[in-house]
Amino acid sequence: MGKKDKQRNKLREFTRQKQLQQAKKNDMLEETRPLVAPSSAEPIEASLLLPIKPEILQDPSTDLPGFVAEEIGQQEEVANGYGSITDPHDGDNKSERPVSTAEEISGARLRVIMLSMYLGIFLAAIDNTIVSTTSAHVASEFNQLSKVSWIATSYLLSSATFQPLYGKVSDIFGRKCLLVFTNVAFLIGCLMCGLSKSFWWLVIARFVAGVGGGGLTSMSSITITDLVPLRERAMYQGICNVFYGLGTACGGIVGGWFSDNKGGWRMAFLIQVPLSAISLLVIILHLKLPSKRATRNQDNSIKRKLLAIDWLGASTLVIFLVLFLLTASLGGKEIAYGSRTFALMLISSLLSCLVFIYVELRVAADPILPLRFLAIRSVLGSSLSNWFCMMATMTTSYYLPIYFSGVLNMSPTDVGKRLMPNFFSVAFGSLGAGYYMKKTRKYYWFSLIFCAVAVLGQLQILLIDPKIPTWRQYILLLVPGVGTSVLITVALLAMIAAVPHEHQAATTSISYAFRSAGCTLGVSIGGAIFRESLSKLTTRYVLRYISKEHPKEELLKIIDKASESSEWVHHSAPDFIRQTLLECYHKACKNTFLFCFICSILTLVSFSIIKEKKLHSSLDRKEDQEDLEDL
Repeated sequence: MGKKDKQRNKLREFTRQKQLQQAKKNDMLEETRPLVAPSSAEPIEASLLLPIKPEILQDPSTDLPGFVAEEIGQQEEVANGYGSITDPHDGDNKSERPVSTAEEISGARLRVIMLSMYLGIFLAAIDNTIVSTTSAHVASEFNQLSKVSWIATSYLLSSATFQPLYGKVSDIFGRKCLLVFTNVAFLIGCLMCGLSKSFWWLVIARFVAGVGGGGLTSMSSITITDLVPLRERAMYQGICNVFYGLGTACGGIVGGWFSDNKGGWRMAFLIQVPLSAISLLVIILHLKLPSKRATRNQDNSIKRKLLAIDWLGASTLVIFLVLFLLTASLGGKEIAYGSRTFALMLISSLLSCLVFIYVELRVAADPILPLRFLAIRSVLGSSLSNWFCMMATMTTSYYLPIYFSGVLNMSPTDVGKRLMPNFFSVAFGSLGAGYYMKKTRKYYWFSLIFCAVAVLGQLQILLIDPKIPTWRQYILLLVPGVGTSVLITVALLAMIAAVPHEHQAATTSISYAFRSAGCTLGVSIGGAIFRESLSKLTTRYVLRYISKEHPKEELLKIIDKASESSEWVHHSAPDFIRQTLLECYHKACKNTFLFCFICSILTLVSFSIIKEKKLHSSLDRKEDQEDLEDL
């Protein structure tokens, strides 16, 4: 026997041994498929000896693949990696072929995918605030000034209601399918808005856009976790927060610019259609996520997937969120707090909440929102910190401008200038948190420190007075903005790190559910505090001026006008009462800021209960070389 024959036999024996080891491992995992499916006319041995990499050439002297044991080890790694083994004849997996981890987390394709999702987040954020400057034009065209708030409410309602559903549904149908759906829904909604011929058609169109817009933000966060390891995750989430903040800041500017030019308010919506189409096209062409492992006889039909959805849980969740958000949004405005209608809506919200909790904990086999995870300290602490943080942040963002205009008599332009630094604080906090966690893999004490920074920021807002220096007006939102952006970035990551990888999508949905509810409830409670405080303060202080010169009827009219318009207070109120009215506005805003300060303290307390988890450098969250080096 020649030297080459001996080498060939040794290599064949080595290959057989490695294949036997792999077969035993596959039997243990109940996966009966071969790594490579040989044709019937081809010897099995030949199929086992095919080159692993296309660039590895056949050895012409031995007719064997030119690989060594190192390459065989690589084959095992690829075969057992993150979602790699799929049936090559399975039609359901054609659009999402298995890819290697290295391909997912690096390269030009990842950058293109991320840019498309950033674009979707940016557009969803723009659509959230675009009506702030277009509502007056819309109301004038349709003669619906008293109902114009429904344009914003319909978008927020659908976004907050359907956002929590996407996590579990994407586990069943796949991330790509849901990303395509949300992009299409957003595109259609914007197109309908631009072509609206009636007010209520516009409200319906905004509802459709909200279904897509809410999904663009949550599905992007969920998909990022499938593409990059936890160690890199925070940096990408920070960039998402920057784009969301940029879109929020640009929404009013974009809407106002188109409203004041030839395109009109409709063009502000239509311009988003081609941009959304670009994002959709990139997702379709380039997003290829790793497929889940599947057994040979697993049914991947649409019918099976539809039956896998927790329809009862989804229905009760939607009913609860709709009732809760409507009660919070309309209470004290269109519906009086003391009315029977408000009491009925409040009771219905509480009952639907209890039904939803019972269904998810006792009835559903695979819950649409796994509430059992709230028993985990990190998930509960992160959820509550999201809740209280968004209550404080959104209420402050609504009522600090009211203080600037109502007490300090600033123009809209001057108010806008003082709100601009908040975007830079969000960008700095989000990216800074991501970079810190990437380098250190730590986040607990870092986040607690910045939660304390947010508390101090809310404290300085609480201590505001009419004589505040101009330079301090510009940093009022800067300080709490940094702390809040760090918390939002870290809280989501802490939740994901606390649960198994297969549940990260549903856990992300919990995070967004608490955020949305906190936003709506915070603004509602803050608004109630402001209105009630202003009503009691004006009644108490203005009625002290009752005299023959100023009868009660005159003073009551002053109270009504002062409650409706701060501009009337500055420009039309009688001189003898103007300063008193401004003092009432000052104290009413301070009461609202006290609520925000309390919420920021509760945010700090909530986040303190989480438990820090390890941030792995690999998608499968197993020990890798970098993990071992850090030990």
